[in-house]
Formats: sequence, C-alpha cells, structure tokens
Amino acid sequence: MNEYFETNKKNWNERVGVHKKSKFYDVEGFLNGRNSLDGLELEELGDVKGKRLLHLQCHFGMSTLSLARMGAEVTGADFSDKAVELARELTEQTGLKADFICSNVLELDKHLKGEYDIVFASYGVFCWINDLNRWFEIAAHFLKPGGELVILDGHPTNHMFEYNEEKKEVEMIGPYFNREPHRYVTDYTYTDGDEKMVNNVEYEWAHPFSEFIMAAINNGLRITSVKEYKYSSYEMFPIMKKIDGGYWILEGSDLPLTFSMKCVKE
Repeated sequence: MNEYFETNKKNWNERVGVHKKSKFYDVEGFLNGRNSLDGLELEELGDVKGKRLLHLQCHFGMSTLSLARMGAEVTGADFSDKAVELARELTEQTGLKADFICSNVLELDKHLKGEYDIVFASYGVFCWINDLNRWFEIAAHFLKPGGELVILDGHPTNHMFEYNEEKKEVEMIGPYFNREPHRYVTDYTYTDGDEKMVNNVEYEWAHPFSEFIMAAINNGLRITSVKEYKYSSYEMFPIMKKIDGGYWILEGSDLPLTFSMKCVKE
C-alpha cells in the first residue's frame, strides 16, 4: 500500500499548484467571500453554526474554510503536505479560524485527538481509499455519541463507464466488483490549465454500494439517509449539459452519477 500511497501523494502535491491558479477552484473569488460548497453539500450538512466539524480529505481547504465562515469550528485533514501548506496560507489570508492536519486519513487517529459533532467528506474521496471499512472506522472514532457522518461522492457505478472519443458516447467498460487498484496515467489534472503533469501516475479503487452500507454498520453507525442523483458536480464526460445550480447531467440517461449518505453514531 505504501507504494500506491506515495505515488498518489506525489500526484496530488503537483496538482495543488495547478488547482490554485485554475478557474475551476476560483481562489480569488473565495478570498472575496465566495462559498465553495455547492447546494447539495449545504443541504446535506444543514446548519453547522457552533458545531465542531472534521473535514476529511479536504484538499487545500477552501470548503473547510467556507464551513468556518458559516460558523463551524473546523479541522481539515489531507495527506498532501502541499495542500495543507496552501490551506494554512488561505487561513491567514482570510483571517478565519481553522486547524489543518497533514495525515493519511487511514492513520489520522495517530495525529489528531478529540470528538466532533460532524465528520464530513465530499467529492473525489473514496476512489483513493483501499480500505473502506478502515475509513469508516476512522470517521466513527472521531464522532461523539450522537454525532453525524455526512458524505457525498461520485456514485459507485461511475467507474464502470467511460467516454469513447471515436463513438462520441459513454460506454460501459465494467466490471462493478473489482478489488484491485486501477492504475491511471493522467497527463493533465481535471481542472482547466494546460500544464502537463510530471507525476502523472495515480492508483484508484472502486467500491460497490454494499461496501459503504456494511462499513457503516460494522463501525456502529446508524444510516439515516441514502440518496442517489442523476447529476454530477463537475463535467464527467464531454457530452454532458450544465444545468441550474452548477451541476451536470447526461441527457437521455438514467445513470446515477452522485450519491449521499448520512449516519449517526449510536
């Protein structure tokens, strides 16, 4: 696992500089007061004012700091030291109060103590996790009794589909049940910008929906809500159409593209 982890860390460390300059993240707009959380994230989180909140895999912290603007007492955690460095810079620039921890999320209990009202993670989270049960164990560890886990991400079926450039259509490549990591070579990151990646290798894992359900159950979490959506928070495929709210849909398709889950620690 260490080889996969270090390869992904190098990849994400390089992405930070590109993402900081991208229109996709719009750091300037954030510094001018823009909330980087989308409508779905805000709806699922609800009122966070006065809540202690732990944001897992927070990248360079804009969403974490947006939650601080909303009145939450926030801590963000990410495995990229470059991302955490930028998150701390943004904290100083905005004058907001937030803590950021650099750690592999699966080892976070070695670097952080305390209990939280909410543990939160969204978008581009679970494909980087080889051990989903351990991730939920970490989330449950940091929740106080009665605390809530809130997660949103790409739907578990997403990895089964790919855009075929020649056919100009989305096609199924499967399989759904796949325990082995998939090695990708990606010369460019998912944001705008034409900087070619040097550390362009990454490893991702697919998780069936049942794995999420059982990971929650196995770690003493009561599932209170599971939702599936036919839209995505970003343009997954070139033929998608942008709709109100900044979401993207695949016209003529009933594919679920995003899911959310909420759990309470008993």
